[in-house]
Amino acid sequence: MNWVFQTTGIINHYNDKTHIGTQPIRVLHHVNVYWFQNLHPDFIDELTTAFDKHGLAKTLDIKFGEHPIQFGPHITVVDKTITLDETFLSYLWCICHSVYTLYIQTIDYPRLNAKLGHERYKISDKLIANAKALFNYGKSLIVDFTKWDIDNMPNPEKYLAEERDFIEQPNIFYTQAVNFILAHEYTHAIKHIDEIRKGAYEKSSFITYEKEADSEAVELMKKGIFPNQINLLGIHIGITIGILSMLYFNSSTKGVKHPNVEDRIVDALKQLDLEDDSPCWGIALIGIELWAEQFGLTYKWDKTLTDKQAFDKVIAEIKSTNA
Repeated sequence: MNWVFQTTGIINHYNDKTHIGTQPIRVLHHVNVYWFQNLHPDFIDELTTAFDKHGLAKTLDIKFGEHPIQFGPHITVVDKTITLDETFLSYLWCICHSVYTLYIQTIDYPRLNAKLGHERYKISDKLIANAKALFNYGKSLIVDFTKWDIDNMPNPEKYLAEERDFIEQPNIFYTQAVNFILAHEYTHAIKHIDEIRKGAYEKSSFITYEKEADSEAVELMKKGIFPNQINLLGIHIGITIGILSMLYFNSSTKGVKHPNVEDRIVDALKQLDLEDDSPCWGIALIGIELWAEQFGLTYKWDKTLTDKQAFDKVIAEIKSTNA
């Protein structure tokens, strides 16, 4: 049976002849490369220029292996190679699945059912519990590596067709989050690395570089929104979760060479020019709530407010802590 039309039973995407890596995120590596190469209609020409004139390495380097997260996404100054860690990619998918599933199951579906006056959209205690367990697994990869239990935990490689929406939707957000990360590093390659090589920068320049890389990455991805906007929400949520994923490494959002994480989220969402009822506000709040619970922080989501208002309130609280 073609998995595209499968409605029951196990879907297993793994092919030992084509999928490289030791973790189940391996089934999406080729998808990441394809969508980055096609970031927007003219991007393949931009990449060719980046290869020929700016010295961007033509190969994306993924460090494979069963280890805790060894480093975040980065580009090497020596040869302009964009480098990713396989365990970081696993971590990122876990965050995408958990944040999205918890938003849908605990915020979106209950809200829709309340408006309808009956439970049209099924709330699943199993999906909620699995999403929380996967979040705990994902954040554990920051300090320790254990194998992803693909028979019992959500993952992109092997899953029930009956639960495919809560795998394949996160796949889209994950791929767009990776696109944002790659576009960020790409911007460093064509705008910043040469200045760093020459030593023509101040320490304070790093913050400026990072802000510009975020901004340019968002603009590159906005160019890839289809005329019918069918991929708009995936891009918006992918960017949102891509930045949120930086939260769970530390109890503080303060950056040294990077802007504060809350500033990165605010700037990106402002640049996306979101509607007040965009799911991204709630997605961001779920991500912040998980971070606050992780480190025993007191930031609370005021559910008497709209998601946009509650987001602004929580961000103001975080900023006041960092002031």
